Amino acid sequence: MLHLYTGSLAVYTDSDDFRLHEAVLQLRATLDTDGMLSTNTTTLPPRGLTTGEVIQHLSAMPFLANARLVIVEGLVTTLGSRKGVLDHWQPLLDFLPLMPPTNHLLLLERGSDRDDRTTLDRSPLLRALRAVAGAELREFRELSTRGSNGNEVVRWVMERAATRGIPIERDAAEALAELIGANLWSIASEVEKLGQYANGRPVTVNDVRALTTAARQAGMFDLVDAAVEGRTAVALRLLRQMLEDGSDQPPVILVMIARQLRNLVRAAELLEQRAPQPAIGQATGVTSSFPLTKLVRQAGSLGRAAAERGLREAEYADHAVKTGKLEDALALELLLCRLGELAPRRAATQ
Repeated sequence: MLHLYTGSLAVYTDSDDFRLHEAVLQLRATLDTDGMLSTNTTTLPPRGLTTGEVIQHLSAMPFLANARLVIVEGLVTTLGSRKGVLDHWQPLLDFLPLMPPTNHLLLLERGSDRDDRTTLDRSPLLRALRAVAGAELREFRELSTRGSNGNEVVRWVMERAATRGIPIERDAAEALAELIGANLWSIASEVEKLGQYANGRPVTVNDVRALTTAARQAGMFDLVDAAVEGRTAVALRLLRQMLEDGSDQPPVILVMIARQLRNLVRAAELLEQRAPQPAIGQATGVTSSFPLTKLVRQAGSLGRAAAERGLREAEYADHAVKTGKLEDALALELLLCRLGELAPRRAATQ
């Protein structure tokens, strides 16, 4: 069976790596009925991979187990949308319906940045894979905090807390979503902390303010502001302080910096179009007066080109960590230094 899990397939909508990650864990748990899946799982690197190699692994029967799993991450984005890719991989498409029922192919396409999502959008191979009969197709777009469907993040917080056995009031879930946004990695961590803090009673908005807001406002927000404004020395000091006291982990910090840079890119684009501040707030989801005013100020100072370069640097840092090229703390330090080089000279020297 083919399992095709992707991030966002919309070029201008971010992906949700957390729910994709959890879906992979859920699939593995579902297939591992006898505790033997780990010895019957093969992960293939996409670069240089051939159709024959994939078919060979998918043809092998499980060894003393009920299921066999073959995982390929980034095959479509690695191959790109160039002419001839679909013809070259047609043998795999023909083989998939004939695959032994015990065997499973998991294709992961995270769509981590706009370039990857553009490739996915244009790929005839992806369209052909999505048309395979009986395939499990799952797309994980970033949850919205606004729009016709309401606040999807708040609903997710309520559901997450329920599955973890943590009672939480809706006001508390709304406060958590407003504070952190759609960063589910961070929210999941905060829900666990709040559950331990409340110790069985329902988590309240006061709990969120006491346990989450103070630490975030005193540390995380200051660090993000220092990073995007090019105050490198301050940003590095705050980073080391947060890593030493364990108030936040590097992946969470990186996500928050990337989130602000994405908002800065959008805000800078709208400033170029002379959009009013309320329109910028609606487009970015930053509606409170103080953070919105600050966002507009930062976007005007940094400019669209520098904001886009900063976002690419953040995406590179994330990729370097996930591929094992850099330790997460080192990747963050290098990112802060690179952002300092992009900032206006007067800010970088403060």
